[in-house]
Amino acid sequence: MKNLFYLIGGAAALFLLSRFRFGQKAIFQLRSLRPGGSLLQPTINVEMAVQNPTNTTIKIKSITGSISVNDRFLANVSAFGDQTVAPNSESTLRLVARPSALGVFESVRELLNAAAGQVSVTFSGSANVDGIVVPITETRLL
Repeated sequence: MKNLFYLIGGAAALFLLSRFRFGQKAIFQLRSLRPGGSLLQPTINVEMAVQNPTNTTIKIKSITGSISVNDRFLANVSAFGDQTVAPNSESTLRLVARPSALGVFESVRELLNAAAGQVSVTFSGSANVDGIVVPITETRLL
C-alpha cells in the first residue's frame, strides 16, 4: 500500500513538472498588425505565433494583453477559447484589438512621422497555457 502511494505521488509530481516546464519553454512571437473594421469602429487584426518545442500537445485557453506603439497605449487584446498546438510545431493565433479613438490618432501620427523601421510595437500580456499563466512581452519594429 505504501509503495502504491509513492507511485501515485511520483506520477502526479512528474505530470505537474512537465506542465510547468512547458510554460517556461513556450515561445510567442508577434507576427503582424493589420487595420480592420470600419471608420466608426476601427479594429486591429493581430497575428501572434506560438511555438511548441515539446513532445506533447498543448492547449492555449486564453490570451490577454495590451498593444503599445512607441510606448503609447493603443488597444487591449483578449481571446478566450481553446486552441490546440501540436507537438514540435507552430500555430498562429488571430486576435482582434479594439483601440480607443485617442490611441488610433496617436498611433497614426507616430506612423506618419517616423521613418520605416523606427516604430516600435509592443504586445505585453499573458497566456493561459494548459492551466499555467505564461507572461508575454514581444516587441517588433515596423
